[in-house]
Amino acid sequence: MSSLEDLSKFLAVKEVHYHECVDVVTQNFVLNNLKGNVRYHHMRFDGNGLPMVKALAEVLYDYIIDYCISARNRSAPLTTVQSARLVKEARALFRRPEVTAEDPDETGEAGEALLFFLTEAILKAPQIVAKMELKTNHRDEVKGSDGIHARWDPTSNIVDFYFGESKLYKDVNSAISAVIKSVNGFHDNEMYRHELVMVTKHFKYADEKVRERISDLIKRGEPGAGARLNHACLIGYDWAKYKSLDSADLKNDFLAHLVEDSQKIIKNLDKKFESFEKLHLRFEFFFIPFPSVAEFRNAFNAALK
Repeated sequence: MSSLEDLSKFLAVKEVHYHECVDVVTQNFVLNNLKGNVRYHHMRFDGNGLPMVKALAEVLYDYIIDYCISARNRSAPLTTVQSARLVKEARALFRRPEVTAEDPDETGEAGEALLFFLTEAILKAPQIVAKMELKTNHRDEVKGSDGIHARWDPTSNIVDFYFGESKLYKDVNSAISAVIKSVNGFHDNEMYRHELVMVTKHFKYADEKVRERISDLIKRGEPGAGARLNHACLIGYDWAKYKSLDSADLKNDFLAHLVEDSQKIIKNLDKKFESFEKLHLRFEFFFIPFPSVAEFRNAFNAALK
């Protein structure tokens, strides 16, 4: 099969691995200005009542080859020797700095890996360019968006392109503002044109027929009639209420506080979009509170070691 309707065949992330350590709040949020969807995710708790931060980092590490290395650059299935070599190659692409409150990791590679994971597991939109392997120096940041994904929308008969934006900040409102600023800059500087051309030049998979059909959707760096631009945005932030939860009724107490806070945060998100001028864009927002985003980044960097 090589039709665009079957883009989902390229998905690497298994939904069962998402459910191992992440859950979602079943809450409908009222959006008046933002065009798109908002999902509130959270880490599951282990048997001792601790959020599964390290488990999430380890799950992301399991997908390091899929995230970093194009499928067209590796055989399938992989031998044990090939797998070991590719893991080593992928690990070398990350910076892995020690993260503290005074010296935060500004590259956000842990967040970018998490966004890849959520976009595939939840949106069912496979990554179509492995941007990590395009870095010429492992100390460099990935330029442009934090990921490029695509999926077929059978309702609209169109291919949705998703450009990633990942922000892991201590403060949630600062993260929201940073996402909006980044998206504005991405379009004001016409970076999306460069990234759409990247899709045609660096399509991740060996299926030439699909690559050609994807390329046909892009007209001189602009989306054609069969393509639609979206942004998949991850907002990770420190949530102080982890420290004051009722251990006797942990799950219900956690969800009650999270739902209460999420309503306020999403209201603020929607308000920030009142003055957003690029009304043609669509968004998929993933929110996830952490006991500490620095702790998550360090757990991810530790998994890479």
